[in-house]
This record gives sequence, structure tokens and C-alpha cells, in this order.
Amino acid sequence: MAKVRTPPIYTTPQDAALAFYHAFEARDLDAMMATWADDEEIVCVHPGGPRLVGFDAIRNAWEHLFSGDVRLKFRIEQPIAIDTVGLAVQSAIEHVFLADGNSRGMAVATNVFMRTPTGWRMVCHHSSPTPAVAAPAPAGPLH
Repeated sequence: MAKVRTPPIYTTPQDAALAFYHAFEARDLDAMMATWADDEEIVCVHPGGPRLVGFDAIRNAWEHLFSGDVRLKFRIEQPIAIDTVGLAVQSAIEHVFLADGNSRGMAVATNVFMRTPTGWRMVCHHSSPTPAVAAPAPAGPLH
């Protein structure tokens, strides 16, 4: 008899975001889809990929992504969040690493969460590759 998972209730948008990245790193399709709203109006755009609309299209894309051999790890930096009573928008820089620690690059991600009867759920994830930003040069004497 298959064990049925009870969907988690994410009490804050930050909880849902953390669960999203943990599921991504674990390549856990069920955990990943538990972070998403069960709606046909949800949207996902992976770096360089097409716009995916609807629960089934997004699930299929994650299933395909997780079927590969590449395991990724994330370090999230410079988060900015705008939270309202029912909607939250988060933007951050994703530093992406292979499981062995080698850098895979950086992306700018925007995640949108909506409060649902079963807690906060993702309704949009859009990630775009970004070039590495060089550190500013130290200020020297003016000539």
C-alpha cells in the first residue's frame, strides 16, 4: 500500500521558498510540486527555457529536469521581498553550484507566492541567467 503524503502547510512565503529550494536540491518531485499552487494559471520559466503554464506542464518540466544526473545546490543572496496579506513577491540572486561545489553560474530569480486555503504556495517562478558581476574597484586618489 502506497504511503500518501499529507501536503505541508507553509505558514509564510519564506517557508514555501525554503521548501522550494530544498526540493530542488533533493530532486524530489512530490516535494517540489507541494510548493506550487494547484492551479492552471501558475507560471514557470527556467533559465533560457519557454514559459510553462499550468500545473501539469510545470510538473512535467520538473520531472524532466530531475531525471538527469546533475545535482544542483543553491546559495541565495540579496533577497528582496514584498509581502501583502495574500501575495508575496521575492527576488534574489541564485548562485548555482554542482553537488561537488563547482560553480555553475548565477541567475536572477523572481518567485511569487499566494496565500491559499492550504498555506502559501508558489504561483510563479522565473529564473534568468546573469553574468557574474565584478566587484567594484577600490576607490583610489583622484588626479
